[in-house]
Amino acid sequence: MAACILKGSTRSLLALALGCLLVLFVIVPFAAAQGATFKGEITDEHLNCIQTPVKAVDGVTKKEGCVLYWAHFAKPPSKFVLYDAATKTTYQLDDQNWVEPYVGETVQITGTLNAATKTIHITGVKKS
Repeated sequence: MAACILKGSTRSLLALALGCLLVLFVIVPFAAAQGATFKGEITDEHLNCIQTPVKAVDGVTKKEGCVLYWAHFAKPPSKFVLYDAATKTTYQLDDQNWVEPYVGETVQITGTLNAATKTIHITGVKKS
């Protein structure tokens, strides 16, 4: 930031100020978003499996079985999503293979969020 206070011509100062604004409003938020962490439960995109009782075929009563039923046997198949019950927010996930081992569990996903599509580009997953 010390560079933003340097003295010089008006044109130089304007260019420097614009450069500083670029860093503050474009580069810094982008870098911060790279490591964002999202918490929630891996479930089906229609939220059938967070209901009580779960909404699946007869005999399926556990969340894991419910989510796998909707993802693999329902027509059309459902996608895995991250559901944050605290905020009632559902996030789409760009790579289904990352989260399949965590079906029905509460996890922390690290990645970047595309706010327009509410899709997380996953860079890491771990149990909470």
